[in-house]
Amino acid sequence: MTKIAIHITNLFYLTFLILMSSCVHEIYLSEEPGEEKEEPTDKVRIEIFTRANPYNLPTTRAAESEVGMTPWVLVFKGNDANATFVEAVQAFELVGKRYVILTRQPAGTKYQLLILANPLNNRFCYGDASTLYEFTKDKLLDKLTNPNVATLSDACTKLLTEPLPSPSFTVPFSGANQTIPMSYLLEVDKIDNTTKIENNDKSSLLLVRALAKMVIVNKATNFEFKGVMAVVNAPRQGRLHKLGNSIMNNTSNLTEYQYDINYSAPLVTAETVAVGEQSTENNPIYLYESDTQNNTYVIIKGTYENKDYYYKMAIVNTALESMNIVRNRVYTFTIITAKGPGYDTMGDAKVAKPSNIDLDFKILVDDSDSYEIMANNDYYLGVSNSVFITYYTGTVEKEYEAFKLVTDCRTDFPDSRTISTNREVLDGSFNLSYPADGIIPIVDGGITPRITPVGVYVTERLMWYEDTQYTSGGVQRDNAYVTLKLGNLEKQIHIRQRKAIPATGATLKYMPTADINPAGYEVKYYCLSAYVEDGSDDPKSWIKLRPSTGVHREDTDNITVDDGTILIEVLPNIGSVSRSGIIYLTTIKDPNSNPSGNSMQRIKININQ
Repeated sequence: MTKIAIHITNLFYLTFLILMSSCVHEIYLSEEPGEEKEEPTDKVRIEIFTRANPYNLPTTRAAESEVGMTPWVLVFKGNDANATFVEAVQAFELVGKRYVILTRQPAGTKYQLLILANPLNNRFCYGDASTLYEFTKDKLLDKLTNPNVATLSDACTKLLTEPLPSPSFTVPFSGANQTIPMSYLLEVDKIDNTTKIENNDKSSLLLVRALAKMVIVNKATNFEFKGVMAVVNAPRQGRLHKLGNSIMNNTSNLTEYQYDINYSAPLVTAETVAVGEQSTENNPIYLYESDTQNNTYVIIKGTYENKDYYYKMAIVNTALESMNIVRNRVYTFTIITAKGPGYDTMGDAKVAKPSNIDLDFKILVDDSDSYEIMANNDYYLGVSNSVFITYYTGTVEKEYEAFKLVTDCRTDFPDSRTISTNREVLDGSFNLSYPADGIIPIVDGGITPRITPVGVYVTERLMWYEDTQYTSGGVQRDNAYVTLKLGNLEKQIHIRQRKAIPATGATLKYMPTADINPAGYEVKYYCLSAYVEDGSDDPKSWIKLRPSTGVHREDTDNITVDDGTILIEVLPNIGSVSRSGIIYLTTIKDPNSNPSGNSMQRIKININQ
């Protein structure tokens, strides 16, 4: 047989296998295993483009970022949390790609595609914390339609992971082949052959892990870190997908991670990573989301002044205030110095108050959701926010940290590693402040990622330099931008300015609006959520986030809305000293606007009063 004949024969068999594979999957998903037929005309096959949203700190296990080839897609009809369930379909693999066969849906309304990947042991709970169901189409249909058709909100509240054992004698999800549950919610205008399960820029969707990761590093010269003995009051389970910012109440559903019942050895042993430095980076701890009511804490073992002690470490911020543990974030405890002895026994450490005074440490919270990430196959570039707005009045340039950039890039691009501005077309109304050399620092052998603050100078004239304003000659002005260029990745950050808030107070309206007056208090965005950041001027006491109704709420420093409008109420300043506060606002694409363009961005707002 000639080489050409052999090639044709191989091609024929390959085509035959592909067709057979396609037929098998279509028969299975249409639930007609006894009848081989072509794909029904009311169905459409869609390829799924997904990958794990990076923790942004080094991946320690391959499975940590693995997205299974057969995730589930749950379809809901509607444009908000009240969207109603339509169908649940499992994806399949064909020639190394993921596909899902969905029922065609017409345009005229929105559809929410809830993607669920890597369920623990292929099981889930629904509505209670203990009854387990196999992750099958029949079980999902039964739970999401019986007795009533579930809404998206119902599904996200009631679909829970399989609970962890209590106690747990291993760190959950730390096995070599264990993948981590992930999810993503994608809105589409219709479901047909043009539907794409990907981002608007054709990049893969970044699925968000249901777990946080915890790493402990010791850099204290007077302390030797031996390992983690226990993680106490850890949640046993979490929601498969989370809508909004609320954290599942697990106060009566907690467990403890420990080596054995007698604590005879560390749960996680610290590794020496440098002279006098130990770390659990290669053996991290994974935790479901936990709010402060759970009182989750860690007990470590270490040597201080030639004697072993146990230290109880609470999860707190720099002000020693309890912190929530949120999914897809990394919490890195770095021990700076030991100030005194801990406790002689595990029993004493468990009943004692936390040793945050005995150990001087800081917690770095790496929030991948707070970075807008763009990436290629080699490295990524992200920013903490793609819009910066300062409320400042003054002709003298005032310096602000506009955003942070983050990257894991190690390549020293000679011409494409720049931070630049377009100040020359803005009459000097703003300028780059730092880094002074205008160069993006890359990872040079140290810990990845490299996080770099970027500062700008702003004057009060900047508010008139926006593309909604015009010169006296009728020429449209330009927006102010800081442009990042790293290799073939490029990102722009919009810099904006508004008048400082008067001492009498004001209410800022971030909302869909036709008002383009920069001297007013309306700013055009379609909002999803916002929170007030902790600060030295106690901004949570005088900046209040409210819905469009203006109703007074108990929780005024964190808000999620479904109508696109968030009111920022700045209370009167009765003191003699000016004050400032930071708000982070997340926006999404206006459902009534053109479907193209970026669907989500973060805005950093600096309030000066």
